[in-house]
Order: sequence, then structure tokens, then C-alpha cells
Amino acid sequence: MLSTHLPSGHSSLLAPTLPDAGDHPTPWTSAVRPWNPLHDDACARQFSSYLKPSAEGLQRALDDSQPSDAADQAIHGRLKEKILGNDFPCVAARSVMNRGTYRFGVYESLGTPQAAFALCHDLYEFTHEFPTGLHPFTSYMAAFKGPAVHSECDFEKLLWEQLQLMHGIDARYFDWDGSVSKDPDSPNFSFSVGGRAFFVVGLNRCASRHARYTGESFIVFNPHDQFEALRASGKYEQLQKAIRQRDIAVQGSINPMLQDFGSQSESRQYAGRAVPAQWRCPFHSQANPHA
Repeated sequence: MLSTHLPSGHSSLLAPTLPDAGDHPTPWTSAVRPWNPLHDDACARQFSSYLKPSAEGLQRALDDSQPSDAADQAIHGRLKEKILGNDFPCVAARSVMNRGTYRFGVYESLGTPQAAFALCHDLYEFTHEFPTGLHPFTSYMAAFKGPAVHSECDFEKLLWEQLQLMHGIDARYFDWDGSVSKDPDSPNFSFSVGGRAFFVVGLNRCASRHARYTGESFIVFNPHDQFEALRASGKYEQLQKAIRQRDIAVQGSINPMLQDFGSQSESRQYAGRAVPAQWRCPFHSQANPHA
């Protein structure tokens, strides 16, 4: 679980067509990977990057006979070095990295349909591999090689464009997780993919907070159910306090966007920018056409 605070196209590439909200495709059926409606989608398979940690660094989780790209290994290595550094505040992320209870993906460009198809595909695999309750902390870490971002606002715009594109695909196959709200202004909001809620953490090269600063752009998906399990066990506040103390030690203050659970929408925290009180989330949910 990578969470610096807890929830309170190219001409040579296959050009996908985003789902039309007016379409009503036949629900998928597959005896091969029944949990993944995109398992045989040409675009999703072309850009999929579902990687797992190994003794050598990374290997392809769905085809371990194929080595991962050296550039992907380098991006993973830089993030791992940051998370395991003494000045990184999130102790849960350190646990995830040390235990190897995460999966990793590298995608060409943030805010694109190609990345949306690939990310949905890979998150469906992640949700199947790491069902609720299997591990106390898990994360899916998605890195993006481009585009270069020039401000926190620039990154924030791209992050929400990516999530909106993903939702446009996901809503064809899955309902929103019923345990959370789909209203991005609600204190009970969480982003949902594959019928499972995630607390999203964005990291980028223009981040003003040390914990959110990385050379590449990242979106980290943390299953929301693990936060609920922490609260049920009475360990949530203890973990939150530890993260805040480490954040103060490094930055001199806690992230001003960090709110206690349920006091404000967690959408305000996703991109990491200190958004003003009047900020409104640009995300809009849509209904599953099969509901």
C-alpha cells in the first residue's frame, strides 16, 4: 500500500476506440480468464504491463518466460529506492515493498486511451490475484513514461483524465463498488475499478511534497478494503499517526490535504496538490449499461 497519507497517440500504435455510453455490448464470457473482460482485447493486451517483483527485479506476471524491459526495471528501481529510503513517510508502503505484495506496470503516456485499456486489464488481474483479506497491505503501482509535466496542475489534469478514461471502459462491465460513493464530492467517495474501491495516490516530478516527488509520473492504486480492515482492528489511527510523524520530520508539516477519514472527499488528495476550498473534482461517474 503506497499512501503518503491515508483517506480521511503515436501513429505506429494501435488506436483504440473508447466505449460509447450508448452501446450495449453482450456481457463477456470466458473460460480462460473469466475475471478479466479485457483479456482478449487487442489494445489492452498490446499495452498491458503487469509485472511482479522477483530476485532479479521484475518479471512479467502473466508470462514469466518473458523478461521485463531494462527501462522498466530502472523505473521500478528508482521508486523502490525512494520508498525504502529513511525519509519516506509511509510505513505501509515500505511494508508492501519489503514483502513484495504489490504489482507494477509501466505505460507510455498518462491520460491516454491506450493506458486506460491496459490499466483496466492489469487492475482486473491485480484484483483477482490479491482478493480482499489476502494481505494486510497491497498496491498496484502504475508508472508513465510521459508526457513531461510542468506543474502540479498539469499532473492533476492528466491524472483525472486517466481515471475518467478508465471509468468509461470499466463501467461497461462492472458496477461501482457498493461500499463507497461514486460522487467525487462525497466524504465516502473512492475510485472504483472492477467493482473494487481504491484509494489513489499520484506522484510526479513537480510535486511540492517530498513524499509525492518522483522523476516519473505514477498513479498508485491502494485497495480501499485494507483501510477498512485497519479501522476494524483498531490499527488505523496508529498507522496514520506514524505516517504523520514521519511526514513532519521530513517536511516540517503534514500534508494540508490530509484529512481525517470521512471529513472530506478523498478525491481532494489524489493528485497531491494543495487544492483550494472551492475546488471541484472534474470526474463524473456513469452507469453500467447492463445494470
